[in-house]
Amino acid sequence: MKTKLCLFAALTLSASLLAGCQKVNARMEIREGNDAYQREDYKAALTHYTKARQIDGKSFPDLDRMIGYSRIGLYIPEDTSPANEQNADAAVAELRKYLRKRPDDEIAREALINLYLNANRTTDAINFFREYLQRNPADLAAVRSVAQLYAKQGNFNEALNWYEKITLLDSKNPEAFYIFGVVCYEKVAKNPPADMAERMAIIEKGKAALQRSISLKPDYFESMAYLNLLFRQQALVETDPVKQQALIAQADAIRNQAVEIIKQRKAAQKAQKSS
Repeated sequence: MKTKLCLFAALTLSASLLAGCQKVNARMEIREGNDAYQREDYKAALTHYTKARQIDGKSFPDLDRMIGYSRIGLYIPEDTSPANEQNADAAVAELRKYLRKRPDDEIAREALINLYLNANRTTDAINFFREYLQRNPADLAAVRSVAQLYAKQGNFNEALNWYEKITLLDSKNPEAFYIFGVVCYEKVAKNPPADMAERMAIIEKGKAALQRSISLKPDYFESMAYLNLLFRQQALVETDPVKQQALIAQADAIRNQAVEIIKQRKAAQKAQKSS
């Protein structure tokens, strides 16, 4: 019995020493990888990080991120060669794996999104955020990213829906309503729907958002400027001359109010400098 206990103790000690040696060797590889990464030698960094994970990946879960960053370093935007696309695919896989373990790492998440955009994978970026928002529906930064990505993709209807979600999540922030109003103006001014009812619906949404931003911040002259422009867009589609003139007069009044606020600010800044 005593012999068996001694043998078990020896085996345990041997396993412990082996585990310790593995961790030391992995750390050495990571140190070499870090030095290579700092030199922007991403190929060497990738080799060292990969070897470290083979030696003792369980003790160093951040290796997924470090390998992903090295792959990003090797990726060349606009190069569609299979080898380059493989770097993008591998970087995506590593960072997604890492983010499943560390979902709050905003820097890693931003790196993944930038890779998606550099690799012209906007749809993948949108899908990533939508999946993330299923678990974190109130993450305002993520909602903003989806709205911007849909806008980049040229999908106005989806972009508008997501910008509107921002106003619901950030309902005390006048800038959220201002941005939503600007998006509405950009649509009707630069790429208006052929259907007049749809165009008017967007104009009314934009006006309501800008009016809300002004109610939250009465001197928000930028919102006034775009509200003025939306009233003029409405005048363009109005067929009744009397109503059309009324809309233009309303636009003029809002514009004049914005100009007056700008004058007052400039006067206050001038007085402050001279005092």
